[in-house]
Amino acid sequence: MDEPLPVEERPEAFVLAGSFLVVCRSPAYLAELTSRGLKVLLVTPAGSREEALAQAADPDHPASAITEFAFVDGDPGRDNSYLPGAVSAARGWREKYRLVGACAVGETQVEPTGLLADALGVPTPGLRATRVCRSKYLQRWYLPEFSPGVRIVAPEERDRLDASAVRYPAVLKPTGRHSSSGVETVEDADRLTALLAYYPAHETLLIEDRISGQEYSVESLVQGGTAVFAGVTRKDTTDSHTTGFVELSHTVPGDRPAHEQVLLDANARMLAALDFRDGVAHAEWRIDADGRPVLMEVAARTPGDGLCVLYELATGASLEREIIRIALGEPAHYPAPRRTARQVYLEHTPGVLRDVTVDGFDVAPAWVGERGLWPRVEPGAAGEPPTLRAVLVHQDRGAELGELRSSEDRAVSFLIDADDPEALDALEAEVRAAVTVHTGPDPDGVTHVLVGYSPVMLGKLDHMLPAGSVWVLEEPDVIAARGLDGLADRHPCVAALLPAPTQDETTPDRLARAVPRPPGVRAVVPVVEYAVATAAALAEEWGLPGAGSKAALALRDKGLLRAALEGTDLAQPAWTEVTGPEEVAAFRAAHGGEAVLKPANRQASLGVQLLGPDDDITAAWERTRAADEPALRARHAATARYLAEQRLHGPEVSVEAVVHEGTLGLVNVTAKTLLSSRHPVETGHTVPAALPAGTEAALRRSLGRLAETVGFTSGILHSEWILAEPDGRPHLVECAGRMPGGGITALIDLAYDTDILRCLLDVLEGRAPEVPAPRRGAAVRFLTPPPGRVETVTGADRALAAPGVREVHLGVAEGAVVRPVTSSWERSGYVIADGADQAEAARNAEHAAALIRVETVAVPPSEEGS
Repeated sequence: MDEPLPVEERPEAFVLAGSFLVVCRSPAYLAELTSRGLKVLLVTPAGSREEALAQAADPDHPASAITEFAFVDGDPGRDNSYLPGAVSAARGWREKYRLVGACAVGETQVEPTGLLADALGVPTPGLRATRVCRSKYLQRWYLPEFSPGVRIVAPEERDRLDASAVRYPAVLKPTGRHSSSGVETVEDADRLTALLAYYPAHETLLIEDRISGQEYSVESLVQGGTAVFAGVTRKDTTDSHTTGFVELSHTVPGDRPAHEQVLLDANARMLAALDFRDGVAHAEWRIDADGRPVLMEVAARTPGDGLCVLYELATGASLEREIIRIALGEPAHYPAPRRTARQVYLEHTPGVLRDVTVDGFDVAPAWVGERGLWPRVEPGAAGEPPTLRAVLVHQDRGAELGELRSSEDRAVSFLIDADDPEALDALEAEVRAAVTVHTGPDPDGVTHVLVGYSPVMLGKLDHMLPAGSVWVLEEPDVIAARGLDGLADRHPCVAALLPAPTQDETTPDRLARAVPRPPGVRAVVPVVEYAVATAAALAEEWGLPGAGSKAALALRDKGLLRAALEGTDLAQPAWTEVTGPEEVAAFRAAHGGEAVLKPANRQASLGVQLLGPDDDITAAWERTRAADEPALRARHAATARYLAEQRLHGPEVSVEAVVHEGTLGLVNVTAKTLLSSRHPVETGHTVPAALPAGTEAALRRSLGRLAETVGFTSGILHSEWILAEPDGRPHLVECAGRMPGGGITALIDLAYDTDILRCLLDVLEGRAPEVPAPRRGAAVRFLTPPPGRVETVTGADRALAAPGVREVHLGVAEGAVVRPVTSSWERSGYVIADGADQAEAARNAEHAAALIRVETVAVPPSEEGS
C-alpha cells in the first residue's frame, strides 16, 4: 500500500453532501469552491450514481467540477442509515486531501456532515444542532417551548395507541422524511387508525395538534453562534383545501410585517437552545390564533425549492456564497432585501404531462426536469418593473402527474419579483392566467370514462369497445396498492389510467375539475362502490346521463338512505346512528335483545354483524370499527359512520334493475343463501328467485318507489331486501347505485341471455335498452373452507366438467391462509352453473362446489392474516 502524502502536500478539498440534482441546480456552490482552487468531494445517495458519473464526464455540465463522488445507500425513514457510507468515504478522503470544510445541501446528509465536520475540526452547526435538526421527535424533546401538543409513537407502540384519546383534528407525520412526504391531517380516530397501516413498521410517527395559521420559514446564516442574517419567508400550502401540507408558494421577504419580529425573536431563542454554531438553518413556523409562533420543523441545511434564487432576486446577492464562507470559517455578511420575490407552484389536473404553455409573456418554459438544471435567473435592480423571471417545469414531458401529496409531486412553478408586495400580487394573477399545464393523454377517440377499476369489467369491454376508447380514473393510493401501472398494456380498450380523486365524496365535483372532458365522450360509468358519488357528479358536469348527484350520495350512505325513505310506504327496519358500544347496547335492549351493527358506507358485508342477547357489544364494536379495505380505499376517503338496526328474520333477496330516465326496465330478483354465523356473508345466489307473483310485484314496486324518492335517473340499482316474518313483506336492507357483485351480473347474463353491462352502457349513453325475460336458471355457490393454512386443493377439474358448470374460480392455493369469513373478501372461490330452471341451476352449482375440497390445518392466530 502506498504511503499517504504528508498533510502539508495534500490538495485542499471541501465535502459537499446531499442530492446530486440539488448541487447541480445551485452551481454557485461549485463555482465558489473551485474559484478558491478547492477540490470538490460529493457525498450523495447511490440512486444517482449512473447519472452523476455521466454528467461529471461532460465538461459543459456543472458536475464536471466535482473531483470525487461517494455514493451512499440509506433510507430517509431510518435514523443514521446514510452514516456508515459517509464515514467510510471520508476516512479515505482524509488520507488523500486536507479537508478544510463540509456543508450539507440535502436533508438526508445533515447528520453525517455534522459528524464529519466535528471530527475534522472545521465549522459546523454542532453535534446537537445537526442531530436534532434531522429528527422531528428530538425537536419536540429539545424545543418544548415552541412545539405543538404532540404524541411520539415509537414503532413498537403503534399497536397500543389509543386513537380515541387524541385531540382532533391532528397532524400525522413520519419523523425522518422530508418534502412533506407522509404528512396528513386526520379528522377522527377511525381515520387515524386506518392511516397507521400505510406507514412502514420501522417508522417513528408524530401525532400533533393541528395548528391553523399562516405558515412561514426563517432562513438564518449563523457564525460563531450569532445570526449574521435572518430573513422571513411567507408560505402558502395545500392544507387550506386538502389534508396534505405541500408548499405552493414562497415570498421573500415575508409580506406580513406584523409577524416578522415575533418570528425572528422565537427563531433566535430556538437557535440558542440548539447551540447552533456555524451554518445555515431553515426553520418552518406557524403563527397560531393567539399569535404564538409554533415550530413545525427545523433543518440544518440550505433551504429547498427555489429559496436561494428568491433571496438572490430579493437582495441581489448569492446566499450560497455566504454559506460556503461560513463553512470555511471566513467572515460572512448578507444584505437586506431591496425587492420582493416569489415562487409559485401551480396545482395541476392529474394525468400525463403533455405540455406547458405561456401566453402574453416573453418567457419560454424551462423543462428542468429533463436534466435537473435550472437556468441562471439574474436579479433585477430596485425600481425595475414587476417581472416574470422564469417558468420552470419540474417533471419530464410524459410524466404521470398525480395529486399533490409531497413536494416531489409538483410539476410547474414560476419566479417573479417586484418592488412591493401589491405589485407582486398583481403580477402573480397575470402569470397564473397565462400559464397552462396541459395534462392527460390525447382525449380524441375516448368514448367511455370508467370511474374506478374492475378487471372483470375491463375484460368484457376489451371485446365490446374499440381499442383506446376508455379512460380509467382511479385514486393514486389504489393505483399504488393494487399495482395498476401499465393497465393500458393489459387491456386494449384502455387509452390511459388517470390518477384522480375518485373517492372524494365530501367534494365530489372536484373530479370534474381534475379531469378534462374528452370531446367524444358518451358515458361515465360508476365501477366501484366508493366511486358512485363522484361518477354521478362527473356525468352531471359533462351533461351525460347518470344517477344524479343527490341520489348517488344517498345510495353511498346507508344512514342517508334510511333517512330519505322515512315517511314513505317503503318498509325498513328500525335504525339509529351509533357512535359507541353503549348506544349499540341500548338499541339492542330496546329491540328484543337483537340488533344488526354495520358501517354506513362500506361494501361487501364488511364489518356487518348480527348481534344476539349474549354477544359482547364492546368486542363487536371494535371488530366493526377495525374492518377496512385499505387497498381499495383512498387515504382521503370518508371515514365510516355506524348504524344499529333492528334484526329482521326471513329469506333475503336482492333486486337488480336497469333504470333509464327514472323508469325501471329489466328487473331481476336474486335468491340468496347466507353464512350461518354472526356475519351475514352471502354463500350463494340463484337467478331468477322462485317467488310468489305477489312478492315479486311488491319488490318491483318498492324498488321503483325507492328510485323515485331519491331521484335516481339512469344506471343500475342493486338493492337487498329481507322478506320479513311473519307475512313476508319486503323490508329494505340497503341499495347501491352500481353493478352488483358476487357473480350476479354473470348469472343475469346466463339466465336472461343478455349482457347487463351492455344494458348499463345503453342507459348511460341515453338509450333505453331491451327488457328480456328469463329463459333459464343460473346460480353461484361460494367456497368457504375451514380457516387455516391450505394443505391441498382438489376437485377443480371435476367441478368444471360437471353438468351445467360454466365457470370455476379458485381464490386460494396450497400454502395460503384461509381466514374466518367475515366479509365477501374472505370467500375462497366460486362455481357458476346454469340449468333449465332455478332449481336445476342451484343443484348443479351445489354439486360442483361439493366436488372441490380445500383441506386446511390450524395455524397460530398470528399467522391468520398472512
